[in-house]
Amino acid sequence: MTTPAPEKSVRRRRPSRQQDAGPRPVLRLGLAGWIVSWLIPTAVMGGLLIALSFIPGLNEDGFLAPLIPLIAAAAVVVGIPGTLLVNWLYRHQLRPTVHILGYVLVGLLYGPVVLVVGAGGLVPMLIPLIGFPAGILLGIGRWMAQPLARVTDPTEDDAEALTSSPDKSPTRNPVGNPSPATTSDQKDPENA
Repeated sequence: MTTPAPEKSVRRRRPSRQQDAGPRPVLRLGLAGWIVSWLIPTAVMGGLLIALSFIPGLNEDGFLAPLIPLIAAAAVVVGIPGTLLVNWLYRHQLRPTVHILGYVLVGLLYGPVVLVVGAGGLVPMLIPLIGFPAGILLGIGRWMAQPLARVTDPTEDDAEALTSSPDKSPTRNPVGNPSPATTSDQKDPENA
């Protein structure tokens, strides 16, 4: 007695998604929105460090004063490219929470910049002291900039371009040019 050869089952293919083939909507932040979402939180972080340096007892060891240039360097080296990268990577993602979480991640990357000073002593312990507040502030800044963001839909732009194109619109006589005059041989229904 022999066993029958196993038969391969025919798999059903997933139908291809036609809607993914076309252009997708894009979320654009703009310059004003980017300034609100990046520059204002960074300035608030620097202002908090300056305010903390004036409190007696906190700056006795002198570790707060060098943090201000480090925050500025982190904002320029990590913040500017990071936030622009998040805006570009998630441009097709219309949910604001994804953008906010991306900005929080960029803010958390501000922390490891203190390792430029050196990895010895208390310096590695400053990573969360810089990273967590910067991440929270950048996330809040991106949330505040949400009303400045706009969604552009390429399909609607194409439809508007087709309706407003001069080739497709009906021809009209300009206001100053009347329609061609009728000759006397033609009968005018109103004057007949």
